[in-house]
Parts: sequence; C-alpha cells; structure tokens
Amino acid sequence: MPSSPALLLIDIDGLRRDVFESALTEDRIPHISRLLGGPEVACRAQIPVLATAPSITFCSQASLFTGAHPSQHGIPGNQFFDRFGTHSNGVPRHYAFDVGDTLAVDDAVRVFTDGLAARCLQRPTLYQHLAERGWRSVVAGNMYAAGAGTWLKPSLTDLARFTKGGNLFGLSSAEYDRRILDDALNHLDKHGMPDILTIHFLGLDHESHIHGPGAQMDYLVDYVDPMIGALWDAIASLTTDRSVLVALFSDHGQIEVIPDDRHSLRLAFPYERELGHLFDALGLDVHDYPGEDPNCDAVVASNGGLAYVYLRNRQGRWAAVPDFERDVLSVGRAFWEAHTTGKYAEEVQGALAGVLIRDVENDGWYAPYRALTPEGEMASLEEWFVTCRDVPPERLYSDPVHRLNNLAGPMTGDLLLISNYAEGFYFGAPITGIHGGLHPEDSRAVLAFGFPGMDETKAGAMCRAITDAIQTRCAAEGGRQPSTADLMTGLMVVLEQ
Repeated sequence: MPSSPALLLIDIDGLRRDVFESALTEDRIPHISRLLGGPEVACRAQIPVLATAPSITFCSQASLFTGAHPSQHGIPGNQFFDRFGTHSNGVPRHYAFDVGDTLAVDDAVRVFTDGLAARCLQRPTLYQHLAERGWRSVVAGNMYAAGAGTWLKPSLTDLARFTKGGNLFGLSSAEYDRRILDDALNHLDKHGMPDILTIHFLGLDHESHIHGPGAQMDYLVDYVDPMIGALWDAIASLTTDRSVLVALFSDHGQIEVIPDDRHSLRLAFPYERELGHLFDALGLDVHDYPGEDPNCDAVVASNGGLAYVYLRNRQGRWAAVPDFERDVLSVGRAFWEAHTTGKYAEEVQGALAGVLIRDVENDGWYAPYRALTPEGEMASLEEWFVTCRDVPPERLYSDPVHRLNNLAGPMTGDLLLISNYAEGFYFGAPITGIHGGLHPEDSRAVLAFGFPGMDETKAGAMCRAITDAIQTRCAAEGGRQPSTADLMTGLMVVLEQ
C-alpha cells in the first residue's frame, strides 16, 4: 500500500516525559529530534500522556498496542491473579511476567518462548488490525507481537545475562539494546522495510531501576539516540518512494525510592515475608511459594507502587464471589491497622498511602474501587484523593480516579494497596528506581508523532488530526487525561487520512 505511510514505532521503556522534553529542548538528542521535526516543534504532535494504573510495563504496553484500557485488555500488571483460570483450563493461576517474588521463572521465560503475555490479551493488537489490510509487521524486542508476521525476540541467554547476570557474566543495558537493534537492522537488510516496524529499547528502564531516574538523561543521550540514528539511516535508504510516520513513546516513568529491606515490601519465596505476617495473623494461607496458586486463601500481586490482594471466599472456590464483610473488609481494615500501629505485621507500619477496596459481592466483577479510610469507613475515590493529604493531590497523583476506574475488572484484586512513596516505600525487592504507582513521576509518559520529509502543511494537518482525535476520545470517556491507550487512536487517524 505505497500510498499509505510506513510506521516506525520506537518504544523506549520507562522514559520519563521531563527527561525527554529537556533533552529535546536542549538539542541533546539530534537523531530523535530529526525524526520529530526538530527542536522548534514545527511538525510534531506531542501528547502529554499518562501510563495506565498501575504504571508498569506489561499493563501499559498492552494498552499501547491494543488501544484498550486494562479493564478491557485483561493485563492489569506485571503480576496478577486469574481467579477463574481464564487462560489455564479453569484452574486459578498467578502470573508473574517479571519473575515475581515467588520466583516463578517459567512465566518470564514463556513471555518470549511462546508469547504467554500476548496470549493473555483479551483485545486484538495493532498488528492484528492491520494484518486484515495486508500489512506486514515486524516486532523487535517487545513482548506483544500477536498478528505480526515477524517477531524478533531477545534470546533467553541475553535476557538472563541482562536481568540476572553479574559483572562477569552480565550483559549491559547498552549491549542488550544494541543486540535488539542489530536484529532489526539485519532484518531490514535482508527483507526491506515492512509496513510496520516496532523496536523496543529496554535498557533505559533497567539503568533507571539500578541507578535511579537521574541515570536516564545520560543513557538516552549516549546510547538510545545514536541507536535510533543508525536505525533511521537504514530505513531512509529503503523508503525513498514512501513516507514514514514515526511514533516515539514510553510506557511509564520512574520515581526514586530507598533501596533497602525496610522500604521494600515483599512476600518473597523463601524468606522475605514482610506482607506474609499479616495473613498469618489473620489465619489466612497466602500464596508464598511457586505453584501454590489455587490452594490458598489469599494472593498478593506486587506491581511497584501498587499491589493487589485477592481474597478467596472462605466457604467456596476462587471463582465464587467473596463475602464483602467477612472476606474483604476485615483484611482491608487489618492493613490500615498494620500501617498505623504495626499490629499484625510491624514491617508494614508507615508503609501505606492508601487502601482501596471493592464490593464485588454487590457490584459485580467490574466493581469500581472505593477508598477505605484508616478509621474503617468507605469513601468515594473523588472525595478521598482530594482529602487524603495536606498537599495538593495533583502533586501526589495524576488523574487517579479515571485511571483506577479504567483498571477495575475481573483480573484485579479485591484490595488495591498504594505504597507510601513519600517515605520511599514500594512493593518489590530493594531497588533505586521504581514505577507502578499513581505519582506524576512514574505516571507521566512520552507520546510524540513525527513526519520526517513530509511537506510542512500536510504534516501540520496530520498533527491537528491526531490531537483532535485523542481529545475527542478523552472527552467521550469522562474527560480523562490522555493515556498510553491513545497511541492506537493517533495511528489509526493517520492511516485513515
């Protein structure tokens, strides 16, 4: 379809919006700037998007490539619990695409060996939509490639060396990203430019986890920008008779936390049981070792700034609706008591910023979350997010009500815990940079469209069409702020021009 532009989708995992904008304004990323119309912003549509809630990779990447919110696409985090066994023949199953606290490494491996994460999607991907038009898609490095003709996966050896290797056997962030780039360049050399090329740079997020968000600028400037320059040089030589639409985006940001045992809240096999003590005290068997999934009373799914708590109906199966008063509300109140006094689990004292709860018994499996106050009362999210702190809520949370309403569904927990970022707490192993929460620093993401080589008048019309379409969708969905789910909105507008 030579009359339609080819799509180059550049996915920079974890890139904070403020880092990107500063690098662009200061002209420190010339290759990226060239693709997006230059630092003057003459021919660029730049949308101030937010990540999904939680602001975490597998959830937000699913929204990027399906255009759906988490309640619709069915991937509510890097970790979640499918109490119905939707994807496992009716057997309840805990998913940990990031390995998780119980070290269920099979999931992290199967994300790339047999597309486990993509098979859990409940909405079609961009590639599936455009395959119906005869478009050829190539995906390099990303976990979602359903419908793409070619999936250039990272090797399991590279993944292991990158994520778990030490100084002697490890693979640096730059080396990992370079291998993904080389795979893409080799494919272009052999097969030419496809209709859609997606490339996923994971290294910046990894560096930021280890060294904190302050490491992002140098990595973006020193490594990502030159790699994008090399990629574009190859593409430009192959597309002399066809325009290219560039979309550059991230899935979330990052926030700095305290990398020690006190501030990292875990339920980790075999020893770390900061959260486990609370369930023990309540007489509940919590999922805390690999494979225990269906044979327990509670499951915790940790996602950085947020954590789900799933609670089984104590007199029924996992698929049965839990009794709100007996099974859910009592545990929610126990978490607030642990936070306030240290009762049940002294490690939780001071660690929470919020306990959200939902009444599936009365409102169904898409029941929205409400806030549980420290006094044990219920409040609407709108009320609670305004009154929960002595500082303006927008400094602590970005569009939280809309994002949480677009999260709640059959795959989300009965409780949703919000970690106390203000004091450096989070759910997961000790780390310096984290995401997954509702804070502006880990929620603000990047979405920019560029039209290299296109006539300025036509490019300007494209920019307006993209912006208008996204604004129209946001208004129709209750006046929410733009999100990572709007990448698809922008792309489809261009393809319909």
